[in-house]
Amino acid sequence: MLVTNRVNYILNTINRIGKVSVINLSKELNVSLETIRRDLKQLDEQGELIRIHGGAKNKKYKDEGTSFNNRAHLNINDKQTLVNQVIENIYEGCVIGLDASSSSWLVAQAMPDFRCTVVTNSLNNINVLSEKRNITTIALGGYFSEKYKAFYGLITRNNLIEMTLDLCVISCVGFDKESGVWDSNEYNLDVKRTLIKVSNKSILIADKSKHRKKSLLKICNIDEIDILISNAEI
Repeated sequence: MLVTNRVNYILNTINRIGKVSVINLSKELNVSLETIRRDLKQLDEQGELIRIHGGAKNKKYKDEGTSFNNRAHLNINDKQTLVNQVIENIYEGCVIGLDASSSSWLVAQAMPDFRCTVVTNSLNNINVLSEKRNITTIALGGYFSEKYKAFYGLITRNNLIEMTLDLCVISCVGFDKESGVWDSNEYNLDVKRTLIKVSNKSILIADKSKHRKKSLLKICNIDEIDILISNAEI
């Protein structure tokens, strides 16, 4: 790839998602890690981006999402009640996608240990499911986010887009009937949209604290979700 095209790709990517990794760019552009590091160094010196450990970020980048650790224990009783309804839709032999939300983490914990396959980008889900002998876990690779304890990026999406799932379970930052389903950052947005696209049935699990809330990015319209599981008064 020509240097100009490569640099344009890097800048377009970083302007779109806010943050990039050297490893992902190397694989996506089919060049060496050292080549990407030189490109990022030059772009940093030109004031186009800010170099960080392992990659670079947009000068205006601000990740609005809440970390997994901070979300894990919010509204836990409400979530547990909703998780039980999600489990009713899971059956032996199914292929299910789980996003990296704290609600999906509770679903992974509650899943019966019968023969099925789970596809996920969440490290927490992988750890929980590794203890269940009858469940086959497919881990989506990609750029690892310590904040979200999950994998993201083009590699993650490319792996997922080649699959066909029976159902997926996602959560959100906010939802309502009129405006749709919302999330706070591009990382989670891309995975959730792709899960919906490749699944025969999509399940949104969202407790009442998320009803009538909006955020930065729209995942989809509410009618693109097959099953809404919530304790909100809708």
